Amino acid sequence: MRLRLRTARAGDAPEVTALQVASWRNAFRGILDDAFLDEALEPAVAAHWQAQLATPQRALVVVLAMLGGEAAGFVAVLRRDGSAHIDNLHVRPGLRRAGIGRALLGFAARRMLHRGCRAADLLVFAQNTGAIGFYTALGAVVGPEEAGETFGQRVPQRRCAWPDIGTLIAASGTKAS
Repeated sequence: MRLRLRTARAGDAPEVTALQVASWRNAFRGILDDAFLDEALEPAVAAHWQAQLATPQRALVVVLAMLGGEAAGFVAVLRRDGSAHIDNLHVRPGLRRAGIGRALLGFAARRMLHRGCRAADLLVFAQNTGAIGFYTALGAVVGPEEAGETFGQRVPQRRCAWPDIGTLIAASGTKAS
C-alpha cells in the first residue's frame, strides 16, 4: 500500500481525534492518569480538533497520512516567530516504525520552510524515551527536563529542537524544494 499525505480538512476531525486518542492511550499509560486517558481524553481532544480544523489557519498546518484509504497518522505544526512548533505527531499504534512519522515530519517541515520557518521544535514527555530517541535520530538537540502541564496534569517534558529546519528535512529523507 502506498502512503498518501494530504492537508487535513474539517471533515477529518473524527479521524484525527481517533488517531490521537489511540496513540495517547497506547503510549502514555503510566505517564498520564489512567482515568483521564479512559474517560476525559476523547471528548477534550474531539472538541480541540473540531475547533482547529473548522477554519483553516495560516499559522497551522495539519497533515494527515492515509494508508489504504484509512488514516494512519497526522502531524500538526504551528508557525511561531519564524519557527515551526510541532504540536502533535501521532501514528496509529501497530503502524509505528513504518516510516509514517518520518514522512509526516518531513512533509510538514518543507511546508513550514516555505512559510518562512527556519527552525523547528517540539515538547515531548520526559518519560517518552522512545519518542526522544526517534527525534534524536532525526537530528534534534534534546534539552534538559523542565516542568510541563498537559490537561491539568503536571508532566515533566523535554524540548527537542532543530536550529536549522533543513536538518529535519534532510533527516526525514525528503528534499527541501
